[in-house]
Amino acid sequence: AGLRPCRQPVVSAVDLQSEKDACGNTVSIPHSAPRSLPATQCPFMESERQSGQSSFVQEAKPELQEDVKPFKSGVLTSLLREVHCSLRKKLLGSNEVSHLIQDNMPESPVFDYDAFFEEKIQEKKQDHTYRIFKTVNRRADAYPFAEDFSTSEVEAREVSVWCSNDYLGMSRHPRVLQVIQDTLQRYGAGAGGTRNISGTSRFHVALEEELASLHNKDAALLFTSCFVANDSTLFTLARMMPGCEIYSDAGNHASMIQGIRNSGVPKYVFRHNDPHHLEELLRKAKPSTPKIVAFETVHSMDGAAPCSPAQRQAHAPAAYGCRAACDQLSKSHHPHTGWRCSPKYPAL
Repeated sequence: AGLRPCRQPVVSAVDLQSEKDACGNTVSIPHSAPRSLPATQCPFMESERQSGQSSFVQEAKPELQEDVKPFKSGVLTSLLREVHCSLRKKLLGSNEVSHLIQDNMPESPVFDYDAFFEEKIQEKKQDHTYRIFKTVNRRADAYPFAEDFSTSEVEAREVSVWCSNDYLGMSRHPRVLQVIQDTLQRYGAGAGGTRNISGTSRFHVALEEELASLHNKDAALLFTSCFVANDSTLFTLARMMPGCEIYSDAGNHASMIQGIRNSGVPKYVFRHNDPHHLEELLRKAKPSTPKIVAFETVHSMDGAAPCSPAQRQAHAPAAYGCRAACDQLSKSHHPHTGWRCSPKYPAL
């Protein structure tokens, strides 16, 4: 696009005339052809333009520039009238009520959102369901100890953390730390956006390929959390297959329940860890109907396995034309020691 000299209209007091605005008030406005004076220009750009031999500064004709519009007499006058009338109404007010808000004002006071949510928060605190997150910094030099700032933001107390997924302390391994430091120095921190926006790093691709090979699968996809993985996968699979039905264990995790609920497909709940009840429900379904059996290989709360290997072979959902969706959890709750590591059972 070409460049043109920048000129700004300069209006003096002698250029003003008095007219009536839309509100019936007197307002001073400029004449239709105000006098203009050249504005300050860049000496370098002006000399390049006037030389006529510049290779990069050229003056384009007005008809070639979309942002240049011919000035019409009376446009500025009408605009000033509207602005003046609008400001006058805002500053001085008006006795008239706009038809847009007539009969639309609530007869009773508006809903008190703050009081409502304050009451709900107090209810959560009273029934001990109000969630408070612990502020803990794990120490790389003293695994599995950490600094607990939950009770004080200044002074930390030493605690041991046995509930993380970092069972072997690999996050503090010298080789792991060194690779992370080298990667940060070369590529910086963070991806800068989602995979759809700024792409996927080759490190994530390599990790997914390694995970797929480890589990003897064609490919793998990493999610931000286990909750998102269960929710998204069950929702996507159920919505994709026409007429799909889901058979869900009564003790499934909330992430699985949410994915099943959001899918909107028919669901049937069988008793927790009861393959006989599951088989009873499957017998009633049509073999041609796509079905998903959702359960956990190791229950996240009590550590129970679905059934023995022999039972799983005898009551395999595949015999009824089903696909199994397993939540492969690797930790379970122990009544005396909190969280403990448990073996992973293979999926059906």
